[in-house]
Amino acid sequence: MTIMNVYNAIDSALRDRITRPWIAPFVWIEGRTGIDHMKLLVGSMLVALAFFIASGRMIMLLSNLLGFAYPMYATIDLTVKEDVQPDTPSQPEPTERTGSDAPVKPATRWLTYWITFAAVLIVQQLCGDLLQIIIPFYFLAKIVFFAWCASPMEANGAAFLYKFVVCAHLKQFFV
Repeated sequence: MTIMNVYNAIDSALRDRITRPWIAPFVWIEGRTGIDHMKLLVGSMLVALAFFIASGRMIMLLSNLLGFAYPMYATIDLTVKEDVQPDTPSQPEPTERTGSDAPVKPATRWLTYWITFAAVLIVQQLCGDLLQIIIPFYFLAKIVFFAWCASPMEANGAAFLYKFVVCAHLKQFFV
């Protein structure tokens, strides 16, 4: 209920044109675009926050935290589920797809994710300042890359890296 009170207070403050002259830009943009003033306020706050984060040193911490949060949860969840299952081996499910079309096991995907994450952190430690110069918005690109790698779908970035980098190029050095 308090969230609605805050929302109503902000909404009434944004509609009060007489005592708050700073409302004029919101009224003008709302008239031009048809986007509600509340959405404009939230959007402008998010854009300002994104530029604030992208321009500071906090973006490195934020990108590393986002790279850890969901993958760590999913890895622990997978590990706990495997520990809870009985020790009797189950029959492998027959699949029609083989080779690069075969689905990647969840454990393999998460191991590939953590190897990729570690490799990126090592490269970042060695030449992070150069990467920030060469790649515009490096940390935002890193967040997007790790979000793709950790996305909870079969064809995510970690599965792609496993199939087309590890199996195609690196597997020969370990077999």
